[in-house]
Amino acid sequence: MKSLKRVRDEYLKELGMEFKTQNSRKRTFVYARNAFICASRGLFTTENIGEVWDRNHSTVCYATRQHPVNQKFSKEYIYYYELAKKHLGQLPKPKIKKIQLQSSTSLTLENRMLEARVKHLEYENEHLKSLVEFYQNRYGKKD
Repeated sequence: MKSLKRVRDEYLKELGMEFKTQNSRKRTFVYARNAFICASRGLFTTENIGEVWDRNHSTVCYATRQHPVNQKFSKEYIYYYELAKKHLGQLPKPKIKKIQLQSSTSLTLENRMLEARVKHLEYENEHLKSLVEFYQNRYGKKD
């Protein structure tokens, strides 16, 4: 979160705006805020983005719905959006663990093998119980 707030502050500084003025409903401030919000989507949760702007997640959802319209009709908004993407691009990328997906056939085969192994272990368990019982009957129980 601190990194997102830092990026937000750098973004606003480049635009010559201050965060405390973000409560304004002037079009310039609204476009700047919404452009940053939309550029942040996919990188952070709606709750995290809203928290950075002192808004709730529904504001983030609304800004996202307005994004296509703003892009279509406002060059100012497009400028803010591209600038926000540039600033957000400076954030370190999270490391993603690559996983190897298996086919359903190989998973089914592996499942059958594991089921067979469980049955074999259950059989061994019963055999060992019978051996313990045999030796206890033959030699008596030891406590």
